Amino acid sequence: MKRILHILTHPAKPAVEQLIFDQQQSPDQEVLVLSLNEENPDYLVLLEKVFQSDSIQCW
Repeated sequence: MKRILHILTHPAKPAVEQLIFDQQQSPDQEVLVLSLNEENPDYLVLLEKVFQSDSIQCW
C-alpha cells in the first residue's frame, strides 16, 4: 500500500482538498494530512510521518 503525506502550510485551496479527497477514495493508498497551521505543530510527528511515507506533497 502506498503511503501519501500531505503537509498543509496554508489553508487548503478547493483544488487541493479535492485532490486529497480523491486520493483517500483509493483502496490501495493510505493518505495522511498534517497541518502546520496550528499554534504549536508537532514536528516530531511530522518527521516520523515523513520517513514512513512513499510520497510527500507540501501545500
